[in-house]
Parts: sequence; C-alpha cells; structure tokens
Amino acid sequence: MPENIGIVIKTEPNEYAQVLLDRKNACGGCESSGTECHSCLAGAKKIQSRAVNRVGAKVGDVVKLQLSFGILSAGAAILYLLPIVAMLCGAFAGHWLAEWSNMAEVTASILGAVCGLVFGFVIVIFIDRSPGMRNKITPTITEIVTPDIRMTGVNKASCCSY
Repeated sequence: MPENIGIVIKTEPNEYAQVLLDRKNACGGCESSGTECHSCLAGAKKIQSRAVNRVGAKVGDVVKLQLSFGILSAGAAILYLLPIVAMLCGAFAGHWLAEWSNMAEVTASILGAVCGLVFGFVIVIFIDRSPGMRNKITPTITEIVTPDIRMTGVNKASCCSY
C-alpha cells in the first residue's frame, strides 16, 4: 500500500483532516525525480490532501497516510480505460450507423469516436463526484509519527520533508 508522510494543517468535523504533503512523496519513485516534475499540473513542491482521521491527529502532528493499492489501481483504470473503451464503442457505433444512413463510414466512425470519448469523460466525472467513490479514494491517516510539532517561526509549507 502506498504510504506518505505529511503534517496536519487543519482538522475538520466527522473525522477528517487537511494534510500537507511533499509532492515528491505523493509522486514518489517516478522517473523525473530530481528534475522538474511535468506530470503534475502545479509547479508547487507541496500538495494539500483531505484524509480520514480516525487516529485523532491534531494540527501540527506528523502523520502517515495510506491508500489501498487496489483502490488506486481501480481509480486509474476508471480514469484511463473507460474513456478509451467508450471511444472505441463510439467508433464502432458510428461505423454501424454509416451502414444505415448516407454518411461516409470514416466520417461516421470519427464522429462516433469523438462522441464516445466525450461520453466516457462525462461518466468518469459522474463517478468521481459520487459520494461513494469519493469516500473510497480518500486516504486514511494510519498513525501519528510525531505528535504536535510546534510551528513557531516555521513556515508550514516548508516543514514537510520527513
């Protein structure tokens, strides 16, 4: 299971907390380590994540976050494979539709593929915004590594390189 170390910057009701993480921990082990990361959209070195806080971590605690590898793999499959499968289905549907209409097969296939791709992304957005999926893909704080680091005179955004 992928684990990250971060610092709690805000606690929320219903056992949730906002955690500040190093981007290198969040994208750890990628090929662009040591260089500027181009796979992440923001150029910031820190990211903020919402996490389930069942261990009772408080602001300033250094914590371990964990996300199930199965959930991570399923999320990646939904994000990448669903639009591609929908695009292929749209292309085949366009080809089939061309046989029933006076449209050229290539034009109908391209139009069907574009419609299928858009439809696939819309489904991904609906799946992502569903409360059930949102709860499954939220990381969980598994333990408090160091309780309540005093943040006096230290910028919170620069203290997370553990």
